[in-house]
Amino acid sequence: MQALLQLINRLMQLNKKSRFSGFFIFKPILFILMIAYLSGCEPALEHLPEQQLMDKAQQGNGAAAVLLAKKREQQADFPAALNWYQKAIDAGFRNELTALITLKKQQDGFLAAAGYLEYYLQQQQGLSGAETDLAANYGLWQYVQSPTHAISNSHSSCSLTLQPVVQSEAGSNRLMSLLQQWQQDPQLSALSVCFLPELRVNSTDLQCSHQSGQRIQCQYQVLMQKVAQGDFTQLLVVAGEGSANYNNGIVQLSESSSFEVFRHEFAHILGFIDEYSLSTEVAQAECSNDKIRPNLLTDEKQLQFYLKHWQLEPHQVQLYPVDSCNKVGKQAYAPVKTLSFMRSHEAEVPDLYVELMQKVLTRPELIMPVQYFYAYLARQQQDWHSWKLLMEQAAKQGYPDAQESMHKATVTPTAP
Repeated sequence: MQALLQLINRLMQLNKKSRFSGFFIFKPILFILMIAYLSGCEPALEHLPEQQLMDKAQQGNGAAAVLLAKKREQQADFPAALNWYQKAIDAGFRNELTALITLKKQQDGFLAAAGYLEYYLQQQQGLSGAETDLAANYGLWQYVQSPTHAISNSHSSCSLTLQPVVQSEAGSNRLMSLLQQWQQDPQLSALSVCFLPELRVNSTDLQCSHQSGQRIQCQYQVLMQKVAQGDFTQLLVVAGEGSANYNNGIVQLSESSSFEVFRHEFAHILGFIDEYSLSTEVAQAECSNDKIRPNLLTDEKQLQFYLKHWQLEPHQVQLYPVDSCNKVGKQAYAPVKTLSFMRSHEAEVPDLYVELMQKVLTRPELIMPVQYFYAYLARQQQDWHSWKLLMEQAAKQGYPDAQESMHKATVTPTAP
C-alpha cells in the first residue's frame, strides 16, 4: 500500500511539471490508481460489521443491501430479506428482481408476486431479458412478445369448440403439451372437437387461486366480453394450482394437470359422471332416476330405457356397481365392468365410452354452452344488455333452455 501511495505522489508531481503535454497520459492512470488506493484502504463489504453494512445499505449502497438480503434469507428472516432486496433494486441493482419475486411468491403467493412485478414493470422505461422472462412467468402479457400457442384442428366441422385460456407461460406450455397429447390419442382425436388458439389473460385480472388440495377458482367474469362473441361453446382454463374441475361450461385445469386429468374433466362436458363417491350435494342432483347419463345408471331397472336412449344392444352393456350415489343411499351402476377413467384417472377409456361420446356429439345443441352460464352471471349483476346478448348466443347454438328463456323474455328477462 505504501508503494502504491508513493507511485501516486510521483505521478502527481510529473503531472504538475508537464501540465499540458502529460495531462492526457497521466490523468487516466492517476484516476485508476486513486481508486485502487481508496478501495484498498477500506475493508471489503462482506468484512464490515453488521451495523456499518446496514448503514451503507440505508445510504443507497446496493451491494451492501444485496449482502444483507442474502444473509437474512439464509437466516430465514424473509420479511427483512425482502426489504433489503427492495433497497438493492431501488439502488439500481435490477438483476436482483428475480430473487425478490421468487421470495415474495414463496412468502405471499403467486398473485402477490405478480401484483408487485406488474407495479415494478410499469415504472420502467425498458426491460431486460430477465425482466421479460419474469413477465411471462407471472402472466403480465403486455410485456411479452412471444407468439401464442395454437394447434391445428383436423376436423372440417366441429361439434364442440373449446376456447383455451391461460394466465402464465407455465399454463401456456402445459396447454400445448395437453393438446399435443390429445392429437396423438387415437380415441379422443377422432372426436369432432376443436380448439381455438389460446387466449392470454393477465394473472392479475384472472386471479386464479393457488391452493393445493382445493378446487381452483378464478375471476371468470373478466372473460365475459370474449364469451359474448359466441365463437365457441366451452372454456378450457389452464391456470392456477389446486384441484381441477368442470362446472357450467368451464373446464378448469391447473398448470400441472396431467393429460389423464384433462381427459377426465373433458368427459364431464359430455355428461359423464364420476364413478367414485359423489358429494351429497352433487349426488342429490345427479342420482335421480329421471336422468340418463352416458356412463351411469341409478337403478338396474333403468337398463331397458338406457339401451333404447343410447341405441345400444344388450350385449354391449355389462352393469357394474359403482360408488357414485352412495351418499344418497342408492346403488349406481356403470355400463362396463372394466375399470374406467371416470373411476380412476389413469385407467383406460373403454371403447363403449368412446362410442357414447360420439353419440353425445351428434346432438351438441343439448350440451350447455358457457354463454348460458354467463347470461346467469349477467342477470345477477342486472346487466340486461349482456344477458340478452349472451342468451341469444346460447339460443343460436340450439340449447333448448336458452331458446325457452328467449321465448319467455318480455320486459324483464327470466333467469337461466
